[in-house]
Amino acid sequence: MKVNIFSRCKRLSLVVFHLCFSVSLIASEQQTQAAFVQPLRSKRAMVVSAHPLGSEAGLEMLRKGGNAVDAAVATAFAISVVEPFSAGIGGGGFLLMYQANKGEMRALDFRERAPLKANRNLYLDAQGKVRPKASVDGYLSVAVPGTVAGLYQVHRQYGKLPWAAVVTPAIRYAQNGFIVSDRFVEATERRKEALLQHPAARQIFTRNGALYQPGDRLIQRDLAQTLRAIARNPNNFYTGGIAKAIATDMAKNGGLITLEDLKSYKPIWRTPICDNFRSYRVCSMPPPSSGGVHLLQILNIIGDTDLKSLGWHHPDALHLMVEAMKIAYADRSEYLGDPDFVKVPVQQLISPAYAAQRRQEITINRAKPSTEVKPVDRETLQRFTQPVPALRSQTEPFVPTLASLRDINPQSKIQNPKSYESPDTTHLTVVDAQRNAVSLTFTVNYGFGSGV
Repeated sequence: MKVNIFSRCKRLSLVVFHLCFSVSLIASEQQTQAAFVQPLRSKRAMVVSAHPLGSEAGLEMLRKGGNAVDAAVATAFAISVVEPFSAGIGGGGFLLMYQANKGEMRALDFRERAPLKANRNLYLDAQGKVRPKASVDGYLSVAVPGTVAGLYQVHRQYGKLPWAAVVTPAIRYAQNGFIVSDRFVEATERRKEALLQHPAARQIFTRNGALYQPGDRLIQRDLAQTLRAIARNPNNFYTGGIAKAIATDMAKNGGLITLEDLKSYKPIWRTPICDNFRSYRVCSMPPPSSGGVHLLQILNIIGDTDLKSLGWHHPDALHLMVEAMKIAYADRSEYLGDPDFVKVPVQQLISPAYAAQRRQEITINRAKPSTEVKPVDRETLQRFTQPVPALRSQTEPFVPTLASLRDINPQSKIQNPKSYESPDTTHLTVVDAQRNAVSLTFTVNYGFGSGV
């Protein structure tokens, strides 16, 4: 499944975060449903992904003597098979890794790239109006995939096991099939229109137009064949037979990707962004990912507030977090972008002093509508040119007042909070016995990508 063009989307001795979260599951291949389970703990190693079979693929690599990178790559390929609605070899992502022996953090950008033929008016009609769904469905919405290149790049530099070994579990799941979960069915129902519209998607993800149901087995033999070609040589995806098939299909159906686009794709190593929060060093993905800037900004706004003392899901705690997120997203709309094309004021945005200023905008007894939360003006932002360590003395605690929601209604609490896991992107985390770690978010953006 191919990805859309215009969208970018743990704690160790250091703290490593992505602003995307996964279901905490580790299970055996015999398990058939990705479900919430009692949290698991391990003193040796851990693989966390959104599906038991994904986690099992990673654990298989660790049992064979592989490291965190081997496990992460195997998990990512497996997720591409068992959760194709959230991520896949037709998409891209971000990877953050920690090398314990060096105390070094690295960040890999393998997001998709716009084809060379793309232009700013691509999704506008002759009158300059936006063409509905043109940027999310169909061949014009497809970008140059980065997943295979990114996974190969990090494995080539840091993996221990043979490349073919880390792809093998995914091949097995595609060839032999896997049991469809409720989550899978919900994702197909959500994108049913797009899946039925495109013949290949209809053939793979439906039975003559009827959606698979929980307990059904989905077999993807063509995907298994593609994965075998990638296992033999990952360059097949960018310069070999797979690349030629992609380019031919694009030309036949009005898409933009050419062999030149595929041949020129390269993942990019970037410098992680890090800052102090309380007694921890927090590192995350830099732009073009917005997650790292968001996370540090939100943490700085929260500051020294003792959320734990308020209680789990207490309205005051949730209110502070939500209002902090609104501020971060407002700034994102103005300042975040691709650093290869625009200057992103990262240090100013993650400055604790700047966070303290924005914090004053939050009122404990009123949730401000998002439309009222504006990005800071550039002149004000430029005052925060020097990064300042986030020491305890720099931010005032967020203390609930007499007008707080809790005091207005002593019984105030969130009733039966519902958890929701978006099907449009996925995340996985691996820590091995040597305390090496990989935090990886990858996606096809919209559910099942472009639908083709």
